[in-house]
Amino acid sequence: MIENLKVRFVRKPQDLDDVLGSIHGEWANRIEIQTRKALTEVEYDEFASTPLADREWLAGLGGYLEGSGRRVVEVTAPNRTTLYVDPSGSTYGRYVGLRVDWGPVP
Repeated sequence: MIENLKVRFVRKPQDLDDVLGSIHGEWANRIEIQTRKALTEVEYDEFASTPLADREWLAGLGGYLEGSGRRVVEVTAPNRTTLYVDPSGSTYGRYVGLRVDWGPVP
């Protein structure tokens, strides 16, 4: 299902600070949520601190949509900001993004 959200992605972020530090870029992508992953706060914090670590639940997911946009895994946890992850077929957070309320969508 294609969502009417704008998400700004960071390629191969080292941690959540990399993602937060670059949400002021010029472009945002439209997304299709391919699947949702609910984590505990501890699991989320581990993912957010090491998004480049392998995780089986990301295997084979993500990628570009025809035209423009990305397929993503929506990652949630209680009391945490929702992340949008496009592993582009790999098992790590190759592209990690946050919802933004500005910017053109290609």
